[in-house]
Amino acid sequence: MRIGRALENELVVSDLQVSRNHAEFHATPDGRFEIRDLGSHNGTYVNGLPLQKSGSALIGPNDIVGVGHSTFRLVGDRLEEFVDTGQVSFSARHLTVTVDGGKQILKDVSFGVPEKSLVAVIGPSGSGKSTLLKALTGYRPANEGDVLYDNRNLYKQFAELRQRIGLVPQDDILHKELTVTKALKYAARLRFPADTTEAERQARITEVLAELKLDIHKDKKITSLSGGQRKRVSVALELLTKPSLIFLDEPTSGLDPGMDRDVMQLLRGLADDGRTVLVVTHSVAELAICDKLLVMAPGGAVAYFGPPEEALNFFGYGSWADVFSAFENYRDYDWAGRWRGSQHYQLYAADIDAVAAQSVHMPPPQQMRPRSRRAGVRSCGPWCAGTPPSSPPTRPSSA
Repeated sequence: MRIGRALENELVVSDLQVSRNHAEFHATPDGRFEIRDLGSHNGTYVNGLPLQKSGSALIGPNDIVGVGHSTFRLVGDRLEEFVDTGQVSFSARHLTVTVDGGKQILKDVSFGVPEKSLVAVIGPSGSGKSTLLKALTGYRPANEGDVLYDNRNLYKQFAELRQRIGLVPQDDILHKELTVTKALKYAARLRFPADTTEAERQARITEVLAELKLDIHKDKKITSLSGGQRKRVSVALELLTKPSLIFLDEPTSGLDPGMDRDVMQLLRGLADDGRTVLVVTHSVAELAICDKLLVMAPGGAVAYFGPPEEALNFFGYGSWADVFSAFENYRDYDWAGRWRGSQHYQLYAADIDAVAAQSVHMPPPQQMRPRSRRAGVRSCGPWCAGTPPSSPPTRPSSA
């Protein structure tokens, strides 16, 4: 049985990340089953690990085969398909990063993000925000801890799962003399298989332009766009491959308050459309638009995680300027200890902290979600619900 994007395959996967003739599944003479890569552009994966080009592997009922955004499990003598539509949970567990000399610049960071969420990460300089972003995306894994993508270990299955992650850096990586359309065309040619037709690529570009409201700017040179519009183009480059997780590093840096709001509303829309979006930001003006807020303390520890509307009450201050001043004035204060001793911690993070690191193995078949069930609502765990404490916490003592 052949698997691929072309209609002549026995199993057709309508995904531009998949080659026209991507892989082949068949029984061996001794009654076992084998998956073979057919020289695909983006690879065929077994349990998150890539097969060699045109290579093969024997598979059993506990193995997971990855092709594009789809995964397959052997059920009897056939493959059963599960599709990653973006509605996935995401969690970090006990992430710690240690640099030369033994200094920890990220300390035991744990939090869980339900599907279709917008999460903001804020904190003063030196709080480990950039280090955390690299650890969460797998581009600079933490020395200790795990990142779980829908119960799959990102670090152990990075080769496959990285294709489902979009990362928008702080500095726009755009050729400013190109038009918006040409920039997206070049990106599409690099990211999609060589057997993708121009019509297929153009159809996806048109979809992304419309989703990000860039269609009216499609023929303009990038250099002529505003800062907010250029950031939309950077996001568009990542959306071409339909990532389930999108990370952004300071997307509103250098933008005026109006453009700041515009970009944050864009991210809100991406989350509402079924993606999980995490944004590292210095701006606190639009935090209320987010589902969850992660506040990092000096030294790289978590000071708060929960609904943004409860955060100031948690710290016992009236403004974020006061909170950041407290971080500066009480740099040696045990912000992480205060967080772990709070009711908010019990409501929004304790269950994540209590779970041991996960292995590379996928959950058993009954926990997998087939395509027909993807539209259902999933529980996101105790960290999604709860009420604020009856009284605000006190300021740290200077004594």
